[in-house]
Amino acid sequence: MRLFLVLSAIVILLGGCAKIEESSLPQPVAQKFWSAMVEGDIKEAKSLTVRGRIEEPFLNVELKKAEIEGARVVNGRAFVPTTLKFVVPVESVKMSECNASFDTELLKIEGRWLVDDVVTMENYDKALQSAVASCSSKLLEDALKRGLQSFDEVKKELEKSFFGISKEFEKSFKMLQKELQESLEKMQKELEKEPSKLPEPSEGDKI
Repeated sequence: MRLFLVLSAIVILLGGCAKIEESSLPQPVAQKFWSAMVEGDIKEAKSLTVRGRIEEPFLNVELKKAEIEGARVVNGRAFVPTTLKFVVPVESVKMSECNASFDTELLKIEGRWLVDDVVTMENYDKALQSAVASCSSKLLEDALKRGLQSFDEVKKELEKSFFGISKEFEKSFKMLQKELQESLEKMQKELEKEPSKLPEPSEGDKI
């Protein structure tokens, strides 16, 4: 009986130490925060932040997975490299996952690491806009290969999904439109070229 009590006490102590260790390291906290965001558990995510305030990102995407690697600590602030995998909500095409990379920033308050919600969400928003621009450009390129009609359909759906998109995203559209226009003009010139005439056979030549 005494042995059982001793073993139980050890298990409890080890469990308590594990919890303390988890909250005293920035990386597990960042992972837990983004896992909650991926699952849509905003209440849990807020409990891991400094202010309990999470602003909606400028763009609406579907988060799939969060990958956390390492951490560096500078003057009481932790920087945790974070990569989020997401998909762009475009129903007309199937698209592979996109990646947005940035730092999740944490502050140590009363011995516990908490996500700096304001700074981290700003980092996330900027990285997300850039990633969406890059992924959507690839999406448009793939659509262009399927034809002009497919390109126009995907372009309209992207514009509808991301109305008021960042300048970087608008730039990607303009670049692709320019490439498309140049390609069409080149194709048109090739079609308009007159076929070369065969030389008339001279008298006496066998034909």
